[in-house]
Amino acid sequence: MAELPEIAKYSGQMREALRGKTIKAIEVLQEKCTNVPVDELQKRTVGAIVADVYNKGKWIFTVLDNGEHILLSYGMGADVLYFEDEGKLPEKYQAKVLFDDDSGYTARFWWFGQFYLANEAELAAEPKTKDIAIDPFDDRFTLEYFEGLLAGKKTQVKAFLMNQKNVGGIGNMYMHDILFKVGLHPQKKISDMGKDDVKRLYDSILSVLGLSCDKGSFCYEMDFFGETR
Repeated sequence: MAELPEIAKYSGQMREALRGKTIKAIEVLQEKCTNVPVDELQKRTVGAIVADVYNKGKWIFTVLDNGEHILLSYGMGADVLYFEDEGKLPEKYQAKVLFDDDSGYTARFWWFGQFYLANEAELAAEPKTKDIAIDPFDDRFTLEYFEGLLAGKKTQVKAFLMNQKNVGGIGNMYMHDILFKVGLHPQKKISDMGKDDVKRLYDSILSVLGLSCDKGSFCYEMDFFGETR
């Protein structure tokens, strides 16, 4: 399942490949993976230009120049693949975005993937994404910030860090490595941790996630261009 290192990589590749392109059509074959009717999705996006792509936690936001945002969640896993020729598409996919130069991308969700649309007003109230906290790749995620985040908390450390309202982007796949690296039990209460424990945990978060990002994320998952490291 894609977590912060993978999602950061995917969003960067999507930004590089898609920024400046104009949407020609959007196709959704599984309507339950989106939050608006397909005809409305088309009406609100066709003709818009991709202004930016970034991630917020485990979600990828495609910002359009008309104020709309395509919100993409890989769920429990997905193949989101770029194409330059519409004649060379995967056999199966739930969503397809086509641009006016005939390039585009498809999304095949393994389980629980989502392809949402939200304008600026809707984005501020979207329950899936509005409360996602900053992630460890954010410059604001300093040791001082982390110490303040944990101050006074009595919950178990694993549950706290995996709550996306506390720290964005970390899931079960990396959490065990983070805790094992510093010898912390997943059920250890934050209130029982000393200042040194907090510092070592902070360093472990940056080290484990940073190493995976440097290595190109998980080897069995294809990137936006269909490559594995």
